[in-house]
This record gives sequence, C-alpha cells and structure tokens, in this order.
Amino acid sequence: MGGRLAAWALALVWAATAGAADGKMALKPVRGGVYVAEDSYYARENSVVYIGSAHVTVVGATWTPDTARELAEQIRRVTDKPITEVINTNYHTDRAGGNAYWKSIGARIVSTRLTADEMRAGWDEVVAFTRQGFPDYPALPLVLPDQEFPGDFSLQNDRVRAFYLGPAHTKDGIFVYFPREKVLYGNCILKPELGNMRYADLAEYPKTLEKLKALHLDVDTVIAGHQDAEHGPELIDRYLALLHAAQ
Repeated sequence: MGGRLAAWALALVWAATAGAADGKMALKPVRGGVYVAEDSYYARENSVVYIGSAHVTVVGATWTPDTARELAEQIRRVTDKPITEVINTNYHTDRAGGNAYWKSIGARIVSTRLTADEMRAGWDEVVAFTRQGFPDYPALPLVLPDQEFPGDFSLQNDRVRAFYLGPAHTKDGIFVYFPREKVLYGNCILKPELGNMRYADLAEYPKTLEKLKALHLDVDTVIAGHQDAEHGPELIDRYLALLHAAQ
C-alpha cells in the first residue's frame, strides 16, 4: 500500500510539469536569433536555440539522444549553420539527457563546474527518479560536458550570457540571457506552475529570484523551462508568489 501511495505521489509531481505527451517537438521563432523548442516528450519542457552569425547554440540538451536528434532536424530546417555548442543548464535529464547525440555530431557540451560536479555525484539517481515517473525513459549513462566554466560565461560574442545566482529548482541551475533580443531563459527555475520540487531548495529559491530581480535586466520575454513557453517578466513575481504559498 505504501509503495502504491509513493508511486501515486510521484505521478502527481511529474503531472505538474507534464504537457500533452504526444511525442512532438516544435521549433518556434521568438525574436531575432532566439527560438524556443517546445518538447512534449515525457514532461513538457522548453529548450532554446540561438542562431548566431556563424553557428548555432542550443540551450538545454533535451531529454534523450533521440529528442536531441529530433531537435537537430528541426534546426536544420531553418538554418544550415552548424550546431557547435550545447549548454547543460542544470544536471537533470531534461537538460543533459541528449548530450551523447550532440557530441556525436561534433557539438561541444558546456556547463558550469557546479553542474558538472552535480552530474558526477547525482546522475544515476536522477535517471532513476525520471524512470519512476516515466518507465519508458532510457537508462542513460553519464555523458559529461566537454568544457566546465568556473562560473558565469558568455557565448556567441556575448550575445548569449549564462549566469548563476544561487540554489533554486536545483542546486546548480543557471539563467541564460539574450541581451539583443531582451529574452531571458528561465530554465527549470521559472515556469507558470510550481512543478517538481523534489530537488528544490525552498529556503534559497526566493532569495535567488530576488537576486534576479535586482539585476534589472532589460527583458521583454521570459521563456519558461516547462509548460507554456513565452511570458512577460511578470512571471518572476508570479513564481515568487507560488513559492511563498508553498512555504
């Protein structure tokens, strides 16, 4: 009985982030070089693609090598520029599960050192957790980033800025800002609903979002990591309210 209750509770956690699990992916333009990849495999997640002057940066490796391959096919429909780098925005399966495919086509996987360390310590556990919610999720081996930045970093001649402000949805999650387009990618940290809180630091999460607000970034659009993708900057306050209600 206890096992069934635990499984039911786990299903509710994943349902909070699930979209229509119809096995489809859509790549949609947002502004300038920024595209959002809306992925309804497993739980609904949103990654970002940045098409720069010479090459493509993928923000979030997607769930598996198969979903990564599908995203690469979508990218090739809109540009012939090479996909040269992929950012693991945290160590979880939805952000790093596709690493093996991206490496197979010659793309460089990048992350903060903190994310790489979390992958080394916790990859097998988070894969097992994902498989509890989605039994058909593959038992993927660990594929580490090729480059680990000690802290914040920028790519595409500073048009893609990745930065860490503290624990939130996970210990290691980062934001990615596109200053020319005035777009902020919220990663798993920002979304319309509370979502999966298994790995969240509830004490630090609101502080991290307050630090984000204190940066006063010029943002017109926030791309949520899960559920509906595009929002205004008010999503930050909306999620803060959800956190306070949960506490």
